[in-house]
Amino acid sequence: MRTLLFTVGRLEFVGSRKFMIAGRNCRDELRRGDRLCVHNPADKGSEVVFCVEEITLYNRTVEAVDHGHTAGLFFPIELANKVCLGDELCGFSEP
Repeated sequence: MRTLLFTVGRLEFVGSRKFMIAGRNCRDELRRGDRLCVHNPADKGSEVVFCVEEITLYNRTVEAVDHGHTAGLFFPIELANKVCLGDELCGFSEP
């Protein structure tokens, strides 16, 4: 099982339907389609699930990002108000 942890360093709106979270992958390989959660205390402690739609690494679209690399993760715009700078997105996934 892969342990997922991605730090939120920057938020950027991309067009009218997507936003990007730029940050660092701090654990196992992170892949397109992985599901991540952020604990949002402003939302009464509920967890919001983020499914990675796209990953960019050095201005290229890739399928995965390794431990220690910085990257941009893309999500639907509807989730933009559920994450803040400094948050951590975390989760578990099958190998």
